[in-house]
Amino acid sequence: MDLNSIALDLNPFPTAEIQSPIRTETTDYSRILRRIAGINTSSIPCVVVCIAFDLIFTLITLVVGASNISACPIEHRIPIYLIVSSVVNLVSIFFTIVACILHRKEKDDNIIGFFCVISSAIIIIILQLFIFIWLILGTVWLFSIFNQVEYDPQLNSTNYCQSALYKYTMISIILQYIIPIVMCCCKNASIFQ
Repeated sequence: MDLNSIALDLNPFPTAEIQSPIRTETTDYSRILRRIAGINTSSIPCVVVCIAFDLIFTLITLVVGASNISACPIEHRIPIYLIVSSVVNLVSIFFTIVACILHRKEKDDNIIGFFCVISSAIIIIILQLFIFIWLILGTVWLFSIFNQVEYDPQLNSTNYCQSALYKYTMISIILQYIIPIVMCCCKNASIFQ
């Protein structure tokens, strides 16, 4: 008998390779949150231009509202609407800039930077929800007096509202409805091609 031809299997269990058909995928919810808040920046020049336009528009709105605080007796909430919406938007712009800088410099790879970016994203989303609700209230306040408003201060009427204030608020509100729709359509235009 040849000892080389004898094989001894000491393992009582047969060996087999098991390949798992289950794949595990993880969802990066922080990435989704940053995308919703507008922090996931891909183009710095585009972000800078958008933030600059938003900042200019917000500052003009603040000045128009603050300088005409008592110029609309028919609806005294119109200048207040402009002031509140611009102040909240300024806070939102601040958090957006901070979060974009941290995200762009990849400071959100460590735990403190990640916490700052995610906290900023949550704050931005909450502020934008407030701005949207405030926009609806401003729309109701503005258009509820559309047929009653008078632009002549000589009439000493309670239906008076300064023409520039009323018209600026109307244009502002209409643009706040139109611009997000246009931006969303432009952003998703590649889907339809």
